Amino acid sequence: MLSSYLRIAFRNLRKNALFSVINILGLAVGLMCALLIIFHVKEELRYDKGYTKANRVFRLSMQGLGEDTRQWAATAPSIGLEMAQDLPEIAAVTRFYRPSPKQILSYGNKRFEEKKGFFADASVTNTFDLHFVKGDPDTALTATDAIVITEDMAQRYFGQEDPIGKVIMDDVGQLPLRVTGVISPAAFPTHLRFDYLLSMNTLHHYVDPQSLERRTWNSFYTYILLKTPESLGSINAKLTRFMVKYYTAGGETEQEVLAGRKLALTPITDIHLYSNMEKELSPNSSITYVYIFSIAALFILLIAAVNFINISTAQAFNRMKEIGLRKVIGASRSQLLRQFLGESFIITLIAAMLALLLFVLVLPFYNDLSGKQLRFEQMLSFSNLGILILLVLVIGLLASAYPAWFVSSFKPIPALKGKRDVASPVYTIRKGLIIFQFAISVFMIFSAMVMYRQLQLFHHKHLGFDKEQQIAVSIYGNMWEHFGSLLQDLDQNTGIANYATVSTLPGERFNIQTFYSLSAAPDAEQPSIRAMWADERLLSTLNIPLSAGRNFRTQFPEIRHHEFILNEAAVKLLGLKDPLGKTYVLDRDTGTVVGIIKDFNFASLHAAIEPLVIQYKPFNTNYLIVKARPGQTQQTLQFLESKIRKLTPAAVFTYTFLDEKMNQLYFSEDRMMQIFKIFSCLAIFVSCLGLFGISAYASQLRIKEVGIRKVLGASAYNVTLLLSGNFMQLVCLATLLSWPLAWYTMQRWLNGFAYRVDIDVSIFILSGILAILVAMLTVGVQAMKAAFMNPVRSLKME
Repeated sequence: MLSSYLRIAFRNLRKNALFSVINILGLAVGLMCALLIIFHVKEELRYDKGYTKANRVFRLSMQGLGEDTRQWAATAPSIGLEMAQDLPEIAAVTRFYRPSPKQILSYGNKRFEEKKGFFADASVTNTFDLHFVKGDPDTALTATDAIVITEDMAQRYFGQEDPIGKVIMDDVGQLPLRVTGVISPAAFPTHLRFDYLLSMNTLHHYVDPQSLERRTWNSFYTYILLKTPESLGSINAKLTRFMVKYYTAGGETEQEVLAGRKLALTPITDIHLYSNMEKELSPNSSITYVYIFSIAALFILLIAAVNFINISTAQAFNRMKEIGLRKVIGASRSQLLRQFLGESFIITLIAAMLALLLFVLVLPFYNDLSGKQLRFEQMLSFSNLGILILLVLVIGLLASAYPAWFVSSFKPIPALKGKRDVASPVYTIRKGLIIFQFAISVFMIFSAMVMYRQLQLFHHKHLGFDKEQQIAVSIYGNMWEHFGSLLQDLDQNTGIANYATVSTLPGERFNIQTFYSLSAAPDAEQPSIRAMWADERLLSTLNIPLSAGRNFRTQFPEIRHHEFILNEAAVKLLGLKDPLGKTYVLDRDTGTVVGIIKDFNFASLHAAIEPLVIQYKPFNTNYLIVKARPGQTQQTLQFLESKIRKLTPAAVFTYTFLDEKMNQLYFSEDRMMQIFKIFSCLAIFVSCLGLFGISAYASQLRIKEVGIRKVLGASAYNVTLLLSGNFMQLVCLATLLSWPLAWYTMQRWLNGFAYRVDIDVSIFILSGILAILVAMLTVGVQAMKAAFMNPVRSLKME
């Protein structure tokens, strides 16, 4: 009996080759998309869970209260150490501190700009399970001037040499660093990504020791290892008391502490998807994108299943006589159910094998697109094989249950006569399923359009300053000895429109400093605002307009009086009517406000413009910004490189473009958009496969009718309109039904941005037109094929 069922199944697959291909291809594409998205989501959910102590590791963070509600991923240098002394539930504390943005390290004649390094406590080796390939984990980060590097970094600097004991030179800090260990990268995704670690004992070479005592300098990433996971509740109950004790020791009152901030512990496994604070250690993702991709996978699978149901129920009428004969000779309904379920599962298994092949083929492209490191070998794990088997079973059952039930319900006599029940609910269900799958497709088209427009806003909105053709060159170490000569060369180059020096580039993380009036009451709150240092050329180079006051005056060779320029947001924050000429204190520098500039977006458009103070401090800057004249960008780059290499031969020439720097702020959105766009196209493709199959079947049923109509004088246009009209009505209805849900969903997504596009009528119209055009082309192919067929041949067809 089983072999008979198999022979019948494969015979029907061959007999109905077109519909079999459509079913198999639709299911295969749906399963392939689901596998990619499931792997992507699993990778996102796996962040930091590979640490053996992950359930006991928490990051200390701080949230502002009152007017300043920012959340800080970084905290004061000593707060974790004092917590460990005060709270017995803590087993260890590990701190990370990011060096200056420019770390130029060298070994012999090899020099590299390194951006992924941290100072770290020696406890990091135990808390985070660092796997040492060489060196002693217990002592690697205890010595002063010690550096632990990754295998990749060891290969870059030393090749096949043994790195242990070798000295890497820090060209910026002019400090020799001795390699004490080599570690392999984590075998799981983690937000703690670095190329090297410096011992915390080395920090005194780079930072003023007095700064390490400051209780409001939030620059250290503090990770707490608890003795037991259950002690978290006890720690949380004591955090407020400890916070008051810690900050009142620095001179604040208890009322000021409680009104100004709040400490919190974030599980390390929540950081990647749930944390978006100030000074994050590395860019994080969002759980929102996990939900979006999960829903996209479900949608595509549902569309593939709908195709299978529609085509299977349509094809069932061609087997009415076979089913009627089987019932007459004694086949029970349960036997027919098993037979047709088996045939459906055979199709699903073939589709699953094709899906695996497609998965292998597209995986490298998907990795490039998503930035993941997914490997096919991961599929061979028990959990992933279980997911695949479960997918096949669920999709096979979902897609085949109704068709099998429908086929087995045929009555023998009408089935033998080939009579169709025009009152059968299958026609209504089929129409409903077509509406459902195209509603999903229109939803994804609509969403993709809104996302695209939002990203276009990010990349093309005028930010209040000129970011085009702006070259930012890193300035460090010995370059300053010849900086005056370099500036003279810049003045003489006709390809350079302007230049300036600045501490922080737009798009980077600006420092936050206290800024208050010298005439303020001693107990008055000292607000914190963003700060940067620059020279007198900054405003003209970036074309930032003044709204009041004047620009900085040149003070060379030494600063005799500090000068500040505020943006309009800072004036509003401070509640000042006329701050010009007033004396203020920025951190430890006292100076005068000389100008007010128009607000400009120096950070991501995710958030509104923040208050900013610019201080005249040209010798505390890190970058030289050069504005190239139109068409002179490459020549300017070559000029800068040649001059810098001539003046300081040992320097590493590193540069970036300001427009590229700002575009990097939306890297995760760009990547998500590309992925979502591809899955939207695949969803439309699978929907069109089903519509193509149903329209082909409908055309076959009405082939004689078409022949008669043509004999009676109907044109090809009239016949095409007749055959495609019903399907277009369903697609139009699906479009109308999907619009409200798509609008609501995208409106919720856009609410997360300070600057966002409006969802206007054009998006509704374009998404609808696109869906209708795609459906029209899909149906039109079959309709036109039937319309142009010779009517004599049509009338002869059985």
